[in-house]
Amino acid sequence: MSTRIHKFLVRRPDIVIWLVLGYFVLCVLLRVIRSDSLQNDEAEQAFQAQMLLLGYGRQPPLYNWLQYGVVHVFGLSVATISLLKNGLLFLCCLFYLVAARIVVRDRRLPFVAMLGVLAVPSVTVLAQRDLTHAVGTLCLVSLFLCAQLSVLKRPGLFGYLALGVTVGFGIITKYNFVILPVAAILAMLTDAQFRRRLFDWRVIPAVLIAIAIVTPHLVWVLYHLDLATTGTVQAMHDGASGNAAKDTMRGLISILESTLAGSIPVLAVFALVFYRDIGAAFRAQSRWTRLIGGMIIASLVLVALIGIGFGASSIRQKWLSPFLLLLPLYLVLKLDAIEGDMRQSVARMAPPLLGIVTAFSLYLALSNLIGPLIGDYGKEHIPYRSFVEQVVKERGERPAYVITDDLMLAGNLRLQWPDVPVIMPDTPLPVSLEAAAQIGSGLIAWPAKAGEPLPVSAAALLAAHGLILEANGNARQMAVPYLFSRGRATFPFGYAFVKQAPLPVR
Repeated sequence: MSTRIHKFLVRRPDIVIWLVLGYFVLCVLLRVIRSDSLQNDEAEQAFQAQMLLLGYGRQPPLYNWLQYGVVHVFGLSVATISLLKNGLLFLCCLFYLVAARIVVRDRRLPFVAMLGVLAVPSVTVLAQRDLTHAVGTLCLVSLFLCAQLSVLKRPGLFGYLALGVTVGFGIITKYNFVILPVAAILAMLTDAQFRRRLFDWRVIPAVLIAIAIVTPHLVWVLYHLDLATTGTVQAMHDGASGNAAKDTMRGLISILESTLAGSIPVLAVFALVFYRDIGAAFRAQSRWTRLIGGMIIASLVLVALIGIGFGASSIRQKWLSPFLLLLPLYLVLKLDAIEGDMRQSVARMAPPLLGIVTAFSLYLALSNLIGPLIGDYGKEHIPYRSFVEQVVKERGERPAYVITDDLMLAGNLRLQWPDVPVIMPDTPLPVSLEAAAQIGSGLIAWPAKAGEPLPVSAAALLAAHGLILEANGNARQMAVPYLFSRGRATFPFGYAFVKQAPLPVR
């Protein structure tokens, strides 16, 4: 059987496209099976999908807009949240294949590049755990490569405009995307022909269209600068000691560690598959290897400079993922430069790599069952569905609205009650709270410790809108068994009901 598969892949390397698509379809199915409780980024998307805004917080809005569209077409569910993520990951692989075909001579090596994307931990490990905006960025990086390499190989006005569109949308997907075009410019300056493409008049309309795409969100950022920057800056200072020199050194070390963590799996896969060609590939080079290699180095240097400028003590691997995504293409270009026999390349790489990444997805699904056996409970074990079912049983009806100051609860309660508006203090309201309160009673919910009172922010929101708790006015506690725990451990919810507001007198 394995011999037949090998021979088939030798004859039909293009079948890899369908194998990769099948892998991401499987990821969607396994995510649905795993749990109906969400991870952090998933919960954020579920909550924010109530609103279509120019900005939502520390992340640019493009991914939120896409999620809003998917939810309003197909409904809110674990499946639709996972479908967008894995759909973008597949498009990332597909655009990567297209980009590689532009500059790679061997017809099989672009499929190797596509498979190489699956070896990037951000694509198959971090993304399948919990990433959203970073996934959108990976897709835009592949699209940027298509546009950039097309302009360099066959320049035309449409190509330049497509490049401008890609840069614009990339920036409003995740702010660190802006490093990539800057790194590309620096790398292109080292080659005379690339410099001519860089100083072509058609760059002007490309820049203008990128500015036009970014400007609406940029205006929002200027009016909400703290909201747009505080979270990211705080994350960059995680574990900071207060000693500037020490923290800067820690930040640079974290960049090195994150770079190694993101690149070693890719290098290992290519080394195992192409071990006979390592020496020749190491020595081989072309203008394309110099370009992509220069972009990788320039990106990491720019990240380091930004980290030093902000005094960052921690740079996470997911922040480097857009730049480490270039590595498979760089390695494929090195292999292409030696002009060796690559007829077996796809057949040797596809089965083990697809097997490994599929096994990891299966592991994620099984870990939810195994964790409770050893007392390990994660976010996907928190019993939101059981909580809302018991609330409805107690009241005999759903609340007219929900108030919570916890983002995980906000997203998960929205998932369980898609038609019930969920409100968080100090965020834009998806509906008028006064109007919602006139429809029926509301629910305030929070993750509770023993005896924990009503959250201060929720109480302030009620007071600001003239709302009061129901007659007894007491916060309640509900201990609900964790998913898959068989009742051995419980998660505590705090909750209270808000009295229905009187209808306005006409």
